[in-house]
Amino acid sequence: MLRISHYIKKFSLLNIKLNINKFVGVILGISCLLQINNLWNNRTELMAFAQDFICILYLVIASSILLLANKPRKKYSKIGPKLISLLGSFFPYLLIFAPEKTLFRVPKELGLLLPFIGIIISTIGIVSLRKSFSITPEVRGLVVSGVYSFIRHPMYLGSFISLAGIVLLRLNIFSLVIYVVWLIIQVWRSRLEEQLLIAEYPDYKEYVQKTSAFFPFPKIYR
Repeated sequence: MLRISHYIKKFSLLNIKLNINKFVGVILGISCLLQINNLWNNRTELMAFAQDFICILYLVIASSILLLANKPRKKYSKIGPKLISLLGSFFPYLLIFAPEKTLFRVPKELGLLLPFIGIIISTIGIVSLRKSFSITPEVRGLVVSGVYSFIRHPMYLGSFISLAGIVLLRLNIFSLVIYVVWLIIQVWRSRLEEQLLIAEYPDYKEYVQKTSAFFPFPKIYR
């Protein structure tokens, strides 16, 4: 138990020196360069090309915001919420280890279409957020206009749809478990973000009562 506490404390000290948002910004920037290579390779396939293009646009915007972001107005001092956000960001990469065997085949076009739709939704969300976007739960500003006037977490919705398409292409028990666990993490992560916003902006609680968390209809939670 003491050893676990020691490692948590050590990680917390490391976090002081390492800005998680800027670190992820660098990772996204590198991912963008890799995606540009995919864009060239898929130049003859319209759907794959369009998906890579919008993905590059999203990565450019996200990495730029994270690397240039100012200090937040409010954030969690404990390490737990930051670990949850990192899990939410990188847990889906476990799908790399998903077996090739599938429970049943789905059309490849569907597996390409869903990520395309999801990335578009996420891009609309991040463009609306602009400098208020962050990876870890932080308050950098309040956005309740545009797409946020009727849904509180459009970027989460976009990621849900995108990953669903990836899972469908390799549908098995392993990938389903990864997806469900990740959904739980993301819902938890959104709760942490909203707690901070309510603490900083008391009127945000009324906004929560009027809007859906992830889908316009039905409301998932209030």
